[in-house]
Amino acid sequence: MKVVARGFILTFTLVVLTMLHPGKTVYAQDGVLTDQELAEKYTPVLYFHAAELFRPQSVDGFIQSARLREQRRFWFDTNILSNVSLSDLFDYREQYYFLDTWYGNKSISEGINYTAQRAIYQRMLGSTTSHAPVITYAHIVRDGITNQTTIQYWFFYYYNDWFNKHEGDWEMCQVILNQQGEPEWVVVSQHHGGSRRPWNTVKVESGTHPVIFVAMGSHANYFWGDEIYPNGMELGNTRVEIIDRTGSLSPIIPEVHLIPEEKIVEADPGKWSEWGWIFFGGRWGETATQGDFGGPYGPAYKGEQWENPYTWGMAQPLDMDTWYANRLRIEISGGSGFMALNSSMDDLTGWIDGTGEVAILHRDPLPNERFTAKIGVTPNQQFRISATWPDSSKVQVLNYKFDYLPTSPTGEVTLTLRTGEVPALAIAGVPGEISPVSTEILAATWDAPDVIWMASLLPGSEVVKGLVISLLASWLPSFLLLGVLYWVDRYEKEPLSLLATAFLWGAIPTFILAILMRLFLRLPPGTLEVLSLDAIRPDLVESLVEEMLKGSVVILIAVRYRREFDDVLDGMIYGGVVGIGFAMNANIISYIGSFLTRGFAGFSLMILVEGLLYGLNHAFYSAIFGAGLGYARLSTEKWRRWAIPFMAFWLAVLIHTGHNLAIRYAIGLNLISVALTLVGAMAVAALLVYSLRKQRRCLQVELANELPKNLYQIVTQPGERTRAQWRTLRHQGLKAWKKSRYLYRLCAEFAFKRMQARIFPQEEKIAMEVKSLREEIKVLSERENEPWEEA
Repeated sequence: MKVVARGFILTFTLVVLTMLHPGKTVYAQDGVLTDQELAEKYTPVLYFHAAELFRPQSVDGFIQSARLREQRRFWFDTNILSNVSLSDLFDYREQYYFLDTWYGNKSISEGINYTAQRAIYQRMLGSTTSHAPVITYAHIVRDGITNQTTIQYWFFYYYNDWFNKHEGDWEMCQVILNQQGEPEWVVVSQHHGGSRRPWNTVKVESGTHPVIFVAMGSHANYFWGDEIYPNGMELGNTRVEIIDRTGSLSPIIPEVHLIPEEKIVEADPGKWSEWGWIFFGGRWGETATQGDFGGPYGPAYKGEQWENPYTWGMAQPLDMDTWYANRLRIEISGGSGFMALNSSMDDLTGWIDGTGEVAILHRDPLPNERFTAKIGVTPNQQFRISATWPDSSKVQVLNYKFDYLPTSPTGEVTLTLRTGEVPALAIAGVPGEISPVSTEILAATWDAPDVIWMASLLPGSEVVKGLVISLLASWLPSFLLLGVLYWVDRYEKEPLSLLATAFLWGAIPTFILAILMRLFLRLPPGTLEVLSLDAIRPDLVESLVEEMLKGSVVILIAVRYRREFDDVLDGMIYGGVVGIGFAMNANIISYIGSFLTRGFAGFSLMILVEGLLYGLNHAFYSAIFGAGLGYARLSTEKWRRWAIPFMAFWLAVLIHTGHNLAIRYAIGLNLISVALTLVGAMAVAALLVYSLRKQRRCLQVELANELPKNLYQIVTQPGERTRAQWRTLRHQGLKAWKKSRYLYRLCAEFAFKRMQARIFPQEEKIAMEVKSLREEIKVLSERENEPWEEA
């Protein structure tokens, strides 16, 4: 009666629990378990590579560092939320949204900037990852047709540090229970798919925890540690092998966070606000032209992998059929059996992996090592054996096949393998040794670079093409802007030697020093101790140093070549030129880096537009300071000579900083940043037009009583000047055209020096220059017989 009563009570309890929590209980060998208990029972043990920094952790840390953006086709990405919470993600279920980590400016926040990502991750968690718990998100699905129960364990990593570096990384392992609640299969995720193993062939700890080995950087999951896994991938038009490497250190059983059913969360989102991230339909990380270089979609948007995990899992290939092609391998087919592999030189305990039909040695054979495989097969039943012998020195494997073997009356078979020898097969009860019927030589992979450069994959002509595109995309806009500035200087062109000096100063020493400064400010956390917190966002410091470096050459020209530095327009010309030089080299580095890491997909329209805007911005900043120096050039009051350049410099720094801050809060290139650039360009254009008008007014006033009427009209009216030069070139040739250009330039310089002599009467040197220019103009006029008077 007691047994009957206990059975009745147990049955009644099960029914009540099922009614109260439908789908939340399951039979197991040891009674009834809640879903939380069930997930904790089979939580995998994770082993990591010694060089692995990242661990699976809560999504909270990533979300706190990220901003929510919207990707728009044929338009700029738009910032939606600057500060994101878990509950915010309830409402963003479309795939064009994405979470983008943001640390203060574009360069350190890019997904491919793995040094910044690693440093900031360490800063967030402390010197070791022990400050943040290692967790897994459990998702339990019961198949109503097969009565199988699948327990999925989702792992979120802050960063994918493999060849395709990107923000965010979702990986998964699942345990499949049969109808009786017993573990039957383990399936693990690996890049675009996965592999599976029967439960009885998986390493298990503490009776119920399957052992999973996490690949370094990519976080793909495998069933064996201290092993390599070549992944063949198509990059461009080339197929390459990229290695996953597993280790066997730092085992840990993650803390289980059970994912509630979606319908329960949607019914009361306020109560379940911490699970709002489940419904987020965008990418966890910034996007990329090539999907593998962008953040992944979340678990609930993995399609069948999430919705029907049993079917998805059973569709994945068997682990032993997929990997270990470069290992010593013995396989029986056509008859069940068992196998024991022995070595002449080493204890193989811990190195052998397999089932009754397959044995794999997870290391390379040692020199002169002989292996003996004792194989038991079904007596008097046909069978076949294949053996793979690896030869790492030749980067190949030898595949031996023993087909149409005679049956064994005892079921005892011995296979002997040794370096440089054909394997021999002996069957108990059958006289003599049997040789393989065929030998096949196959290429195999033992190693491959961890960093993949597109230049090493593409044909030489394609590499040259990519580099040429990088250079042209940097040079053409830069030289176009230089041409515009040179054309604007209508009356007295600045010497090409000084313009080249300003351009090269911005392109080489200023750029190099700015890079070194940025590297110093972004040393790994801890190097600068308390300052490392502010090192993540050094907008003001960067702006200050860069403007000092660029402005130094403008000061040099204004002081050392004071004769050529006349007014506001000249200062803007020199400042703009040095800014363009700085931006050009920055763009070259950016474009080449994008090409080397992403191939031609790195040349997106947005990158090219950003490069053009970058050049405009730096020309604008430097032109402001140059304008201040130009104003001071004609100032008669001493305090203005230093106060105006000082204020102009800080105005340039503040605008530069403000633009950086605007980009930070708007996250990169978008309508706001473009509008700011256009406003700056229009401001420069307006100041240039104003300066040109002042120069023309100067020419009209200072040359009124100095030149013949016809020459005066040509020099003071840009349109007349252009037409006169064109007529000279057409009717008198190139030599006369050059002389006329020189004469018109002398007239403009004469006007500017007269104005300076009037403003600074105490400077005798300027007065002497005015006298010299007047005489030279008179000589040229008489020598050329005043051809301009024909106008």
